[in-house]
Amino acid sequence: MASDPPPEWAEGPLPAVSSDGTAADRERRLTYFEHRVGVSLFGATGRPARWHLRGPLGADEPDVEAVELLRVPPVAAMDGRPAALAVLHVRLGDDPLMELARYARLPADPERLDRLLPDGLRLAAGAARAWTLAHVTFRQQPPPVLPAAYAGWPTADQWLWLLASRSPLERFAPDPDDASLFAGRVRFSADWQALVLRDGAAFLGTSPDPGDEHTFHATAAHHVHTLYLDVFLLGRMQHLGANSLADAVSALSARESDASRLLALEGQRIELRRALWSSHITSRGKGNELLERFQEQHRLDRLLSDASSGLAETAGYVEAARARRRSVALGLLSAVGLPFGVCYAAAALWGSPGVWTLLVSTALAVALTGLLFTLLPSLRSLMSDVVWERSGD
Repeated sequence: MASDPPPEWAEGPLPAVSSDGTAADRERRLTYFEHRVGVSLFGATGRPARWHLRGPLGADEPDVEAVELLRVPPVAAMDGRPAALAVLHVRLGDDPLMELARYARLPADPERLDRLLPDGLRLAAGAARAWTLAHVTFRQQPPPVLPAAYAGWPTADQWLWLLASRSPLERFAPDPDDASLFAGRVRFSADWQALVLRDGAAFLGTSPDPGDEHTFHATAAHHVHTLYLDVFLLGRMQHLGANSLADAVSALSARESDASRLLALEGQRIELRRALWSSHITSRGKGNELLERFQEQHRLDRLLSDASSGLAETAGYVEAARARRRSVALGLLSAVGLPFGVCYAAAALWGSPGVWTLLVSTALAVALTGLLFTLLPSLRSLMSDVVWERSGD
């Protein structure tokens, strides 16, 4: 995303209004997050990073209530190209499972997606499915939706799994005895809980929702569309940044690496940690736990640790190679300089000045150097090291 969106896009995140009339705008949401990640989520004064547009297509996309854009920090951009995250705020209808799966496939319909985005903004290469965040409540208790093989799963777990995975049972049937499937669960209260999976997250109301704007579930929906959305946007940028660094490190060839490239990657690693990387992003609420579940699903800590280790190992190799080259150069300088120094000194003491004396002393120095390289294997080893280093460049 190289430039700001058109003027019809308002600056800042979508300011959802709560039941008490308070708008969750940029300033209010900044108070929820630690400052170190707030700039990445909302931009800084005079340097906006987030915009929104309500009802982008009206009757053409009646379910899409708004679209947001978040400029990705350069440290998290893949291949160094400007990038942004696009967020579609949609209202699910009577069949949320089917509709959610349809929205997850939206990247496979670039023409439809292009209509929702500003001109000049295109889908990133390789993006096959969208990451989804769903919040579903029921007027009564949620009905069972899985077959008898999953009778041991509570009804809430059935809905959480299907909403978070976005996968119909005929496409992917989970093992009903695999307890690890719900390792990404976050319990908020007796009224609602969440499940974070690799490709999506779901919030589910576990108590009846009468549908009034002044109920607890309305407040929960407000949090999902604002604060918890921001948590997962931060997680998505961490995912992009960690993969960008890992790809750059894996592309390094130890023989071709140099100090300047390593220094640039080390700076990228430091900037990634400064701008995005944190598990503690707020002192309030469940935001930290949600982010931790997202990081665990994508093994982000391991990915960043492996990239850092690979960078450190390559830097160690390059430094050792530089030290060896210096040692070889000094050894060769001494081996070649000694015969020439002795011969020229002898000529100065016992010979008469002239071209003939210079030529004779030089010839003797060359012969003595050749003899030293013939008799001393260590000198031949130094020369072979030089040849090997140059052939590897």
